[in-house]
Amino acid sequence: MQRKLVVVYLRVSSSSQNLREQKDAAKKFLKTRNINEDDVIFLEDFSVSATKNDANNRPAYKKLQQLIREGRVALLIVYARDRVQRNFYEASEFNELVNVYGVEVVYTASNEAPFNKNSSIENFYGIFSQQEGKNIGRRTHDAIKRYPGEVIGFKRIKEPLENGRTKVRFLLDNDRSIVIKSLFEEFSQVNTKEEFVNVLAKYGKKLSGHATVMKILQRPFYSAYCLTDYGYDELNHVEALIPLKLFEKVQTVLNHFIEEYHETVSRAKDKVLLNPICGVCNKKMAFKKFLDKPSYFVCSSRHKKVVVEVDEFNKIIEETIMKETELFVLKEYESIFKMHLRGIKDNLLHRKQHYEHLLNKSMLSLASDFNSKHEKLKLEIQRTHAEIDEIDHEITLLQSLNNELKTISQIVQPALGSLTKTEKEVLIELLIKGVKVHQDYFEVDLYSLVKEKGVR
Repeated sequence: MQRKLVVVYLRVSSSSQNLREQKDAAKKFLKTRNINEDDVIFLEDFSVSATKNDANNRPAYKKLQQLIREGRVALLIVYARDRVQRNFYEASEFNELVNVYGVEVVYTASNEAPFNKNSSIENFYGIFSQQEGKNIGRRTHDAIKRYPGEVIGFKRIKEPLENGRTKVRFLLDNDRSIVIKSLFEEFSQVNTKEEFVNVLAKYGKKLSGHATVMKILQRPFYSAYCLTDYGYDELNHVEALIPLKLFEKVQTVLNHFIEEYHETVSRAKDKVLLNPICGVCNKKMAFKKFLDKPSYFVCSSRHKKVVVEVDEFNKIIEETIMKETELFVLKEYESIFKMHLRGIKDNLLHRKQHYEHLLNKSMLSLASDFNSKHEKLKLEIQRTHAEIDEIDHEITLLQSLNNELKTISQIVQPALGSLTKTEKEVLIELLIKGVKVHQDYFEVDLYSLVKEKGVR
């Protein structure tokens, strides 16, 4: 009989954490039970967030479930409930699993209530795990708002403290911060759509595009505040670039234009039929949209800039597709289709001859006095007849398809001249492998329908 296992399950959410505390607590418990560590299986999910990953995306936890379902686990040691469950539903599933297979569960965290075989009580604890997961996510989000990694216009300064910890401060960089201050001041005076576009275009050139400008304008960090559920919270470790009143005034201006701004950017992206490849470096070209200029694709990855406007690019693609479809006259492919259909028909006729041979053989056996397996032969004859009938039906359908080729060719050609936008997009997706943009020409790679001999 297979010996039952003692398993320790450990999990931390990020690479900045370590498993030491959980391991130490588990080892202390093992000593109280006189269990040798060499006889224990340690399963570790390192840098695996339970709030972001369900049970199927936690490899070690998935392995643990498998071992339990195989009836191989006697004792499971876990630091706390939130290591194995992220919400009420996962708690219910876990509790049912360990109870069905009779697994003893021990939690080693000092403040964790002991495991209770009463599922109602354990499931209740699952509600707290779910809420704690939300609290962790909220605290992490709040921490990032207060202490982000890098912010354009600021220098992030780390100052060592006497206790070995560090203090983080954000000081103005006196370069881009001057530009950003000017942006807020100028934007607060915007009254018309034209002024809105002009300011975004002007500062987009200085601050890596209008999308970056929009993010800056909506970030209270520049006034040394962050926005919480309870209003603005002052950040004493941040050197204010602008007063909060100026930031709030800018938000009022933004509210007048932001919806139209998002619609403009969205419409520009909707016009993209496909993303071209740079003919110099073979990398996907970047889509760019300036509000006061046509949108375009660009690549300047360690080489001379390659650029093309989206409207010009789309026009070339559509013209190429229409020329290709104008050549697609079924009469030119009729001989190929017929040869293909003839091959299928020959194969069907060969199969039919085979079944007719089997049928004749079975009929002779049935008529013979030397064979006593009448019922079996009758069934074989019935099945063979059915196979032959099915083949005859396929041959009839094949002949109908052959007769319809001429009718199809008469219908297709006129239809090509009245394709809708959606139909053209479908053709582009079906017929174009990719497009490379060079300095002075396009390279359109098409899927070819025909080889020299036969269909691809």
